[in-house]
Amino acid sequence: MTLQSRKFQKRDISELFAWFETEELVLAWAGAALTWPLQRRAFVELLKHDGQHSPYREVWAVDRSDEMIGHFQIVFNRRLRTAGLGRIALAPHVRGEGLSKTLMTLILDHAFAPAWVHRVELNVFSQNARAISAYERAGFIFEGSRRQTTPIQGEIWDTHLMSILRPEFDKRTERE
Repeated sequence: MTLQSRKFQKRDISELFAWFETEELVLAWAGAALTWPLQRRAFVELLKHDGQHSPYREVWAVDRSDEMIGHFQIVFNRRLRTAGLGRIALAPHVRGEGLSKTLMTLILDHAFAPAWVHRVELNVFSQNARAISAYERAGFIFEGSRRQTTPIQGEIWDTHLMSILRPEFDKRTERE
């Protein structure tokens, strides 16, 4: 299945926001950085800084047959030789189609594209079992948890830290 990435554009915001119908879904996707209900203005501000600062953020859309079906962001920090993944999502109508392996391959190819990147990391809420499974299949290693980090609707979610190092990524891509 062919997925293609392209720079996320302002015209994509409404479609992306339609994927998240509750505060819980927004929090699981974006963490506490975005508020509910989602605000177009806040996301436009984020796009203004795409690739401009150090560390710098890249905001991507993922298309299949000219339809946006995915989204992800990468924060690159050259000093620390890291790429932090965030806000990874698939459109609700394509979830369960087995796209996670292809999506994660695409994302990791972007994240490890700069030769100086040694470590790619992400945070994921502990109750997001499907995402954790997809990240493990992509080669991410569980490093630990931050307990009770995020209150939401009477619960307090834990956050897991996961990472993959360049030698691990290189070894995986040699085998495939």
